[in-house]
Parts: sequence; C-alpha cells; structure tokens
Amino acid sequence: MKRILFFLSFLLLVNFGINAQDSTRTGLLYGYNNAYYLTAPIGWVMDNENGKEEGLTAVFYPKGSTWAEGETVMYTTFTNYDTTKKETVMDVIKGDSIDYKLHSPQLQVRKQKDIMVGKKKKAIVISYSATDIFEEVAYIAEKKGVVMIIMSSRNKNGCINNHKNFEALVRSYKFLTDQVNIKVSE
Repeated sequence: MKRILFFLSFLLLVNFGINAQDSTRTGLLYGYNNAYYLTAPIGWVMDNENGKEEGLTAVFYPKGSTWAEGETVMYTTFTNYDTTKKETVMDVIKGDSIDYKLHSPQLQVRKQKDIMVGKKKKAIVISYSATDIFEEVAYIAEKKGVVMIIMSSRNKNGCINNHKNFEALVRSYKFLTDQVNIKVSE
C-alpha cells in the first residue's frame, strides 16, 4: 500500500510540474471522498501531524513558529455534503456562519474577493471577525463536498499581513480525486 501511495504521489508531482524545491512544502492530503495537493507558502511549514486530534487534514504555520503558539496559522479540512438534503457549498457557508455566530454573537461576516484555483474553479472567500475571532475561509466546491482552507489569527493585523500567504496557499490547491476509500485494518 505504501509503495502504491508513493508511486501515485511521485507520478502526480511530476504530472503537476511541482519542482524539487516545492516538494518539501507540498503534500498530498486525503480523506474519505477527497484527495488534493496544497503547497505551503514560502517561509511556512506544512504539518500533517498537529491538528489531527482536531480533525484537521493539515496545518500550516510560519517557520520558527508552532501550530499551538503561532500568531497566525492556516489549516485545511474537508466536509462531505449531506446528500439527503442536496447540500451545496452555499449551504456549508451558511452553516459555518451560523456556527460562528453562536460562539461570537457580535461576529461580522463579510464576503471577500474570490480566489481562482486553476483556470475554471474559484474559491469563495468569507471573513469572520469579532473581538476574539479573525479568520478568512476559502470554500472550494467539489462533487462530494467542500475543501476549506482557513487562515486564523490572534489579531486583525495577522490576517491583513498574511493575506498574500493565504492567497498563495489557496492558489496552490490541486484536486486529485473524490474516489478515496480508506480501509481500516482490524
């Protein structure tokens, strides 16, 4: 199994034209119904160990910082659509906005400029801000769910100062497949 994943990863890295310098910052991220690539911005670390307990696919933080202590961090996750409700990306965004407001009633939700990922796909970007929350979320609709790339900061300036890094991470997105079946050995 490891050989197959390695071979698949190698082929896809070559296929996407990711050069050797980027390969230490680039990872194949996968879970049920999703597999995609992201490349950490220059000066940032991609970490797929921290955040696992929180259900996160991967976390990103500036070199010299940590996931737990970073002033501004980024992370990615995937949510499957609720097929019984014919859910869409807009339903996911609406649900997130409601959840954020439950935790922070004074929260401001603002639509930001979309970020293009590839030639024909866009990430819908929403910012969530309050006295204790400063986040930008890029929602990328796929057939079976939504990839979310989130920048979170302890203060407003962290989001402002790292917006270009957030854009770089989102633009690096390359979807691979939704045909991922994870079998757990007993």
